[in-house]
Amino acid sequence: MTPPPESIILIRHGEKPGADGPPHGVNRHGEHDEHALAVRGWTRAGALAAVLTRAPRPDTAVGAAPSAVFATKATPTSRSHRERDTALPTALRLGLEVDESWTHGQEAQLADSVLGLGGTVLIVWHHGRLVDLARAFPLQNLADVPEHWPEDRFDLYWILERAADGSGQYRFSVRPQLLLDGDSS
Repeated sequence: MTPPPESIILIRHGEKPGADGPPHGVNRHGEHDEHALAVRGWTRAGALAAVLTRAPRPDTAVGAAPSAVFATKATPTSRSHRERDTALPTALRLGLEVDESWTHGQEAQLADSVLGLGGTVLIVWHHGRLVDLARAFPLQNLADVPEHWPEDRFDLYWILERAADGSGQYRFSVRPQLLLDGDSS
């Protein structure tokens, strides 16, 4: 039986287009797409890939390179593919597929699936449901999970690290990405 992951990294997708104008979303071919990342979001996705694929390093908040990568599945009612686009550079550098089997409202099922994996798992999810996803895992410090992901923040890691006490629970922490100019500590 595979032990549960040592760590689970939860992040929001990279920066998105403006609501009523620039910055515009562009797909990976450079074409205008309101459901894609803004240029800064693509820059963040590339920076995340550089950091996550070189982990562990003393200059990163991440313990190991991901062995599995998940992203929110786009649906007819939730058409954003920003989560996949943010995860894709990391997955490609690691020779992994982005698993898009789960969508909004399936956070408990995703958590159950992830707990059957080993290593380090990266999950790029819609910020509106990241609290639900974090709370779907067995946490020692459930009260430390914020009530919501900050609306204006794209530069955070929510990290779940398996507790050393053998309880099967995780410790939740928030860490800054510090990848791009303007990221907050």
